[in-house]
Amino acid sequence: METIDMDPLIPKAIWGFNGTERPGAVYLSAALAGHDQIGLPAFGIYGKDVQDQNDNSIPEEVEQKLLQFTKAGLAVATMRGKSYLSIGGVSMGIAGSQVDPSFFCDYLGMGTEYVDMTEIIRRIEEEIYDKEEYQKALLWVKENCKEREDRNIEDLKHSRPQKDTEWEMVVKMTLIVRDLMVGNKRLINLGYTEEAEGHNALVAGFQGQRQWTDHFPNG
Repeated sequence: METIDMDPLIPKAIWGFNGTERPGAVYLSAALAGHDQIGLPAFGIYGKDVQDQNDNSIPEEVEQKLLQFTKAGLAVATMRGKSYLSIGGVSMGIAGSQVDPSFFCDYLGMGTEYVDMTEIIRRIEEEIYDKEEYQKALLWVKENCKEREDRNIEDLKHSRPQKDTEWEMVVKMTLIVRDLMVGNKRLINLGYTEEAEGHNALVAGFQGQRQWTDHFPNG
């Protein structure tokens, strides 16, 4: 127990060295059992081949396990303390689209925050976004997002002015959702201190269907 890290917030991995004259397997088993007893998850790593006592190399299979654990640990550290931002309600009543706060809190260490889709409209109509950034983004979209052939029947085709307006709204929505997630200090200059803070969100979901998408461009 004296060699066990007992910080419950730090992901743990133990490499039991598989070598001559070294009880790596015994230590690994004992350390993992100790973690299990006190309820701390630990990832066990053990090489398949016996190494010489003075062999300081890392076997390929151990290297892969170390990298796998490191990637998982980085994911855990990235998620902890962040939030999932739910914009709107449940998309078309799909059960899998429901936000489960207990899962995010207990399993991922994340919070959940909620904003109604009308907040998007408010920020568009009241121009609560960085207009300079918007012009740059709109120019980038015009240069890089090419439209394909419109195969809708004539009665359903949108006019060129309609499509241009929809593109503009899509760009504004993109900037606004980003601002909702992580904030934007430039909004302070517009007098919107609260909006500038964001929701400390690492990821977000947008309901869209069907109430939004039946009336506005896709979010």
